[in-house]
Amino acid sequence: MANNLSKNNIDEVDAAYLVLKTTGHPLHYRELIEQATVAAKGSATRPPAYVIADIHTRINLDSRFVHAGKGMWGLAEWSPQRINLHEVEETASSSDTQRREKLLAAIQQDLETEESSGIADSDHLLEVEHEIDEEEDEEVNA
Repeated sequence: MANNLSKNNIDEVDAAYLVLKTTGHPLHYRELIEQATVAAKGSATRPPAYVIADIHTRINLDSRFVHAGKGMWGLAEWSPQRINLHEVEETASSSDTQRREKLLAAIQQDLETEESSGIADSDHLLEVEHEIDEEEDEEVNA
């Protein structure tokens, strides 16, 4: 397989990408680096530890690769689409806003009740907040 990828002046990280693309499944980093080094340099000798560390670091920083666990590396294009962090922040922000609006409405209702009855009902506020928390838990678990 490495012979199919062999090019004289190809970078090891690009060679690692081609190795994974050709293989079609994740590889352990040592095997991946060994095959990438062979493909890039055309040499079958095992690279020294500092070369392994260098290539492993560069693969880790390259967005084309994804760590698959237990030393295995695959391609990011094989993974399902990941949720954009900005979308997560917007959803969380929206949820916080809804929670604040519900609490504000409950507080305003209690203030109106207090004004009419002359008594503050802090227990009711705690119940409303607890109900809101339960609703959020149900939304998260759904």
